[in-house]
Amino acid sequence: MGQLRKDPTRGRWVLVRPKRGADMGGECALCPGAEGLTPPEIAAYRKDGSAPNGPGWQVRVVPETDPYFRIEHDLVREGVGMYDTITPRGASEIIVESPRHDDTLATMSEEQIGSVLWMYRDRLTDLKRDPQIRDILVSRRHKRPGVPAHHPYSRVTAIPIVFDDTRQALRKAREYFQYKRRCLYCDMVREEITAEERLVEVTPHFVLLVPYASRVPLEAWILPRQHACLFEEALRRETAVDLARLLSGYFRTLVTGFGDPAWELMLHTAPNLGMKILQSEWATVRDDYHWHVEIVGQTERANRLGGIYVNDVPPEEVAAQLREAWVRDRGRGA
Repeated sequence: MGQLRKDPTRGRWVLVRPKRGADMGGECALCPGAEGLTPPEIAAYRKDGSAPNGPGWQVRVVPETDPYFRIEHDLVREGVGMYDTITPRGASEIIVESPRHDDTLATMSEEQIGSVLWMYRDRLTDLKRDPQIRDILVSRRHKRPGVPAHHPYSRVTAIPIVFDDTRQALRKAREYFQYKRRCLYCDMVREEITAEERLVEVTPHFVLLVPYASRVPLEAWILPRQHACLFEEALRRETAVDLARLLSGYFRTLVTGFGDPAWELMLHTAPNLGMKILQSEWATVRDDYHWHVEIVGQTERANRLGGIYVNDVPPEEVAAQLREAWVRDRGRGA
């Protein structure tokens, strides 16, 4: 079954589990017509009233065939001598983003990307109804090293603890708010709009920027201009349209201007606010945390020294290149 084990020297969790069988070869299990090769679907957007677990879907959600976390497990926390262990109760889901096997976020229509964003919202909302799920990560990888091209999908991982990176980000946001009584991310939006040199695009609802301390050359963040800690509460028709347009433009720009590099996308939203371990744990999270999207491109260029990222290209230079490529791509499509 596997175990979540806490490293007492670093305060970080590690999932220890046996490696299981490799993915099936041959027919793609995520293509229309092959629905019988996946576990029964959890949710789907369908047109014309097509039946579940068959063709006719626009976006489809299924459990992972070899999940890290399972909803069927009992949540058990126990001590093993001096160590802490938790059973891997949660969920591991695949959001199949398009019926087309060769689609990418650079080739999908803005409408299709919008449907994927709505499914993100639906899955976050549904999973957070479970009081034993504490945190959920929505992630998406493109051209992962060593992995053949495959049907486009995002991964939803729901767990009974808070992800270590999320906990650190929450702590930093809370410290900033306690000192300045302002949201760290809202201040970042204002700072970057004023400075301009790291901005790539500004829309009515979002800013796309290269962060001041980017970890790799092609790292970009999408920050909402309106404060909200939860993606699933903030998504509205107008914001979904705006975000889909921004994502479509950015990934087309990576293809036309940067040779279609590998990248990883992560949607950062506040944990399950209904599940509190400490009385004051989420006391100010609605004021101090700010949902956002991080896209780390050229992941193979990540270079670290003793935990410190080493970036050999200044963020301001990359932002200028992205702006130029964005304008060229928009002109090409005109």
